[in-house]
Amino acid sequence: MKNSGYIILVLSLMYGDPILPLDESIINRIHILFEWEQIPEANNYQFHLSEDLNFESIILDMEHPSLVYIDKENIEWGKNYFWRVRPMNNSEVLEDWGSTFSFMTGSSISEVETIIYNENSTYSGLTIFGAFFNYFSAVVDNSGKEIWNSGSENIVYYSTSKFGDIFGCYLLSGSENNLPGIEFTFDQGTVWNEPNNDFLHHDLIQLPNGNYLGIIEESSLGVIPIGDWTSSFQNLGFQADGSTIEFPWIGDKLVEWDKNTKEIVWSWSVFDHFNMEDYDEYGGTWNQAYIDLHYDWTHANAIIFDEDESAIYISIRHLSRITKIDYPSGDLVWNIGHEMPSGDVEMGTDIGFSFQHSLQKLSNGNILTLDNGNLAPQFRGTDDPITRAIEISIENNLATMIWNYELPQNLFGFASGNAQKLENDNILITTVGGSGRSLEVSEQGEVVWEAQYNLGLPNGAVYRANKITGLYPSAYSLMINHYKEYNGNTGVYVPPGNSTISFTLNHEGSNAQNFIYSIQDQESWFSNQFGNVFVEPGESSIISFDGTVSTILNGNLVTLNIYPEHHPEKGKIISVEAFTSPLTEIENEIVNEFILKKPYPNPFNPKINFEFSLSFSQFISFQIFNLKGELVESLVQKQLDTGNHSLSWNAKDQSSGIYFIKINSESFSQTEKIFYIK
Repeated sequence: MKNSGYIILVLSLMYGDPILPLDESIINRIHILFEWEQIPEANNYQFHLSEDLNFESIILDMEHPSLVYIDKENIEWGKNYFWRVRPMNNSEVLEDWGSTFSFMTGSSISEVETIIYNENSTYSGLTIFGAFFNYFSAVVDNSGKEIWNSGSENIVYYSTSKFGDIFGCYLLSGSENNLPGIEFTFDQGTVWNEPNNDFLHHDLIQLPNGNYLGIIEESSLGVIPIGDWTSSFQNLGFQADGSTIEFPWIGDKLVEWDKNTKEIVWSWSVFDHFNMEDYDEYGGTWNQAYIDLHYDWTHANAIIFDEDESAIYISIRHLSRITKIDYPSGDLVWNIGHEMPSGDVEMGTDIGFSFQHSLQKLSNGNILTLDNGNLAPQFRGTDDPITRAIEISIENNLATMIWNYELPQNLFGFASGNAQKLENDNILITTVGGSGRSLEVSEQGEVVWEAQYNLGLPNGAVYRANKITGLYPSAYSLMINHYKEYNGNTGVYVPPGNSTISFTLNHEGSNAQNFIYSIQDQESWFSNQFGNVFVEPGESSIISFDGTVSTILNGNLVTLNIYPEHHPEKGKIISVEAFTSPLTEIENEIVNEFILKKPYPNPFNPKINFEFSLSFSQFISFQIFNLKGELVESLVQKQLDTGNHSLSWNAKDQSSGIYFIKINSESFSQTEKIFYIK
């Protein structure tokens, strides 16, 4: 079962105690996610990072408005670090420091070198790659600096979903099925693994229904066809006459596992849908069969799922074929690639790709693949094998190559590798050639970035590489609004009658996520309410629940369950006491003394308006801060009269992003988030 990994937070009066990273942990990454407890009445937190326990030499001293911070600049490999947090109350007074946590970073393990040819045109994300034979994976930035590695886990990276899910396998030495497929995260390790009842290879993905789809081997007896290899097999005692069914053929089977039970709920076999008259004649696979005493017939090496069409695409390496399959019927929609005796390939026979590896369905409906090009001399008439990335358009039963980029001869990759279309329309091309390389190429054929993995065969080979947006696709914090402490009670005040309790979700991860939530409480004020909210990176959302509140003497425990739909391992349970009596001496007064309407428009560009009313004359501070907690502008710092007031802010000279407005007086404080979009 996929690990839920829920973080349970029963909030109480504390001093910003750390949550993550765990105290005294050893971490194989240098982009670090820090998370800490919410403190009553705190509207900001001071964060310290140091290399010494006494914080005499502070690496980072900053203010941060939420409960999660990702540091990407200050951590190095092979060092010990100490960190602590303390809240800033509504009067900007610093409280005591919370507990001090420590962690240690491990060692980098890759030897990647990069070249930036055109910085302005290079995609700004990170690059993850997997290496076979020495069995490890790593993430590097564009400068070649290692950001994460798999440590001693022997993980080989396969692929990444648009939601930031990471798939791969790990080496299970001594096992018949020695490469079990897994889903893993950069900070939690394995979160799901397939049952390993069969040999899974090359790819594992997750379907929209939450189940997992992988490629496993299966076998059936077949003939040994007539060819240059015939006499070799006859010398072993086989008939090898092209008609006697006598030799084991290894094919492929697509298997869908239930995400919870891991039972097989759907499957599709090449033996049921491909004709065994079709086989590789030129690539030496029958010569290898003489050595292995079985024939590696299809060697499927990539699968993708298209939710819009409810279709599976699969790359069949040894047939030099790409196949589209209707799901769940399993019917063949089409085959494109090399023409073979069965006549089942009806399109793309003139494209000439061979032994291809990887698949990507583009937003325009086209297919991108890496043509390893082992048989380019036979299929395309070239002098030597040539590896290339190709984009194929498929319309009206016609497959046409509309774009390609040929790698130089020294980067020919006879196996593995992949091609990825990036958000900036560049293509990342990865090959085992040249000791493992990735080239980021523009659509016009300009190489703008290059990574050299230094994984020379036979000791290592890059399997695939992809650009990703970050290590933490679903990092978020959930803050209880109006969270207070008074007279020994810590929680929120909900007046009797029709009341609302609300939370602020701050999404600080790298991928857009759909968050699913539900609420329960002991008194059934808010129970049986649930919903979902889709949040882009760097944005926030208010999650609120309306209820009918009855007067009680003590608190009512309210529990919010929330998790990102595609990362349930990042789920959280937030529990807080709700009281029907005020939690400050002036709480009833505050409700009426200041009313702030919703800022509008929000998001804004470049001007935003604020309207508020005061029930009596008082000194008001109305300020704007950026995500780093830095003051951007003070709109008001003076005594204001009773009545309605309006302000505006023009952000034309500021960068787009998230800002916070903070309103303070002697008796209250309020913070709201606004979004500037250029």
